[in-house]
Amino acid sequence: MNIRLKKILLVMWLIIAVGFTTLLIHGILNKSGSTGFFRFIGNSMESKLTIQKDENIELNTINKINLDFSSSNIIVQTTNEPNIRVVQMSASTLTDGEKFTVSKTDNEVTIKRSNSQKLFSIFNFGKLQEKIELYIPEIYNNDLDLRSSSGNIEFISDISLGNINCNASSGNLVSENNITAKAINLTASSGNLSLNSLTSNNYKFRASSGNIRINSLSGSGDLQTSSGNIHVEYKNITEHLNATVGSGNINLVIPKGLSFEFNGICSSGNIKSNFDLNYKNKDGNEATAKIGSGPYKQIDVKTSSGNISISN
Repeated sequence: MNIRLKKILLVMWLIIAVGFTTLLIHGILNKSGSTGFFRFIGNSMESKLTIQKDENIELNTINKINLDFSSSNIIVQTTNEPNIRVVQMSASTLTDGEKFTVSKTDNEVTIKRSNSQKLFSIFNFGKLQEKIELYIPEIYNNDLDLRSSSGNIEFISDISLGNINCNASSGNLVSENNITAKAINLTASSGNLSLNSLTSNNYKFRASSGNIRINSLSGSGDLQTSSGNIHVEYKNITEHLNATVGSGNINLVIPKGLSFEFNGICSSGNIKSNFDLNYKNKDGNEATAKIGSGPYKQIDVKTSSGNISISN
C-alpha cells in the first residue's frame, strides 16, 4: 500500500471518527433525542422496555407522595383508579435490589430504588434504559415530591395538587398539559424546563444550565436560570414576578389591561418593549415603567448578559 493511499484512508477514518464523536456528544447533551437519528435510537430502546415491577399502593390517609430515582425517566399521570400505581420498566432484567421499594411513615409514602446502581449504557447515546410510571388517583389533591438525579420528569395528563416539588439534577422537566398547585417548586440543574400551562399561588423555577419556557402561567413567583433563556407568556400575575438570568435573554408576554410597575436592568444587552418605558441611559439597558392605574403588580427583571423584552 503506497503512502498516498495510506494518507487518503487516514483522512477518511478521521472524518468518520469526528462525525461519530459529534453525534455521540450531541446525543448525550440532547437527552430529549430531538433529532431524527436519536429519536430512532430512543424509540428503539423504548420498544425494548419491559415491566419489571408493578405495584398498587392504597391511598388511605396519605397526604404526600415521594418518588426518588437515581437514573430513570419519570412519567406522571392521573388515573380514575382508587390507588396509587407505580410501574418500573427496564431494557434489562433487574435484580430485586434494583427494583423499587415502598415505605410509609406517618401520612407519607416513599417510593425509591433500594439499590443506587445507575442503569446507563454508552451504546444508548445518553438515553436511559429505565422508565418509572407514576399513576396518581384523580381524587388525590395533596403533595407530591419527585426527584431524579439523571433523567427527565414529564407530566402527561392534567393534574391538580397541593404542593409540588420536582428536582431533575440532570434532565428536563416537561408538561404539555395543565398543572394546578397551591405552590410549586421546579428545579432542572442541567436541562430545560418546558411547560404548557401552570396555575399556582406561588411558584419557583430554577434552571442552572437550560431554558425556561412556559406557554401560560398564572400566579406569583420567581424565575431563574444561570445560563439559558426565559420565555413566559402570562395569563395572570396575582402579585409579583421576579425573573433573573446570568447569561441569556428574557422574553415576557404580559396580559392586556394589567396594571404593573416595571424595573429592568441588563448589564450587557438592551431592553425592548411596546410599553412606554423610562430609560435611564442612552444604552437602553436600564428602564422603569408604571403602566395602568393600579393597584400595581410588581415586575422585576434582570440579566447580566442578554436582552430583555416585555410586551403584551
